[in-house]
Amino acid sequence: MVDIGTLISNLAGSIWAMLFDSAFLLLVGIFLAGLIHLFLSDRTLGKILRGGKTSVVLKSALVGVPLPLCSCSVLPVAHQLRQSGLSRGGTAAFLVSTPETGVDSILLTYSLTDPILTVARPIAGFLTAMVAGLGVEIGQGQAESAEMPAVEKCHDCAVDQNKNAGQSVFKRILSSLRYAFVDIMGDLAPYLFTGYLLAGVVALLLGDGFTAIPESLKSGWAGYVGAIIVGLPLYICATSSTPLAAVLLAAGFSPGAILVFLLVGPATNVASLTVVKKVLGAPSLVRYLIAIVLVAVGCGILLDMVYSQFDVLPRYLTGEHAVGWYWLNTVAAIVFSVYVTYLVVVKLVRRLS
Repeated sequence: MVDIGTLISNLAGSIWAMLFDSAFLLLVGIFLAGLIHLFLSDRTLGKILRGGKTSVVLKSALVGVPLPLCSCSVLPVAHQLRQSGLSRGGTAAFLVSTPETGVDSILLTYSLTDPILTVARPIAGFLTAMVAGLGVEIGQGQAESAEMPAVEKCHDCAVDQNKNAGQSVFKRILSSLRYAFVDIMGDLAPYLFTGYLLAGVVALLLGDGFTAIPESLKSGWAGYVGAIIVGLPLYICATSSTPLAAVLLAAGFSPGAILVFLLVGPATNVASLTVVKKVLGAPSLVRYLIAIVLVAVGCGILLDMVYSQFDVLPRYLTGEHAVGWYWLNTVAAIVFSVYVTYLVVVKLVRRLS
């Protein structure tokens, strides 16, 4: 008979281990995200993302890499940029690279995995966005709609970026911190809560030694296809997908399969695909999806080759980033978990009322 107390204890232990390893760097990432927001408002982005077709796609993909916008909050920003004259290819590139990566998710990847996967993730996200944007730009003349559809803003991440104009540097910094730890954290909290909980449940189900999944399904084409099947419909952001990816990496899945999941999941949720279809048309949506899947698999294959060539063993680096920082990581994990839980409860109460 299953001991419920033991299961809960093991689940809590798995989640705590991930929080201990990742909370501090994740909070640092959120802080940096607020500073990025201080310099890159919607208006500033609109000025940067101008030029020739290829140049706009390249800049849209590049600018989207560090931005801390999830699959939900990227939609109203892309809407504003499209209304400001950003090309369809640029809009597509922005919609791919922005939710796939971010300064917060990059630091979280480092805290839970290894440097190779940490570097590969933003590079692959940029390449995926470039190919998707150029693919859409090629078929631009076939697009059925010239207008970006109305997109409902995420109430938790919506912010008036023009209100900082004329403020002192100190007040602007305070405003950026509020954006980081109120708006961004409010937006990400449900996904982070779900991501860590799901990662703990998966670790629990896989059991000691992670032997519940056959080795044949963890690498090669089976791993890539599985990552695509799971990632395509899943509504998950770059940050919240990372703990689950780390658990699957520890379970023996190849780094390439993990990278495919990290690329496909955040970029292809139902909401963003609906927006892409509305603004680009069905033919361009097909090219958009094909580009994401093919480039993601290609990057996954190359990443597995890198690990194999240099004989590197991928693994979940439990505790290795936390050496010498025990109390700091403990406090960060407690503060982070309490704050995220509080934000989730507040959001739930608001919806119920």
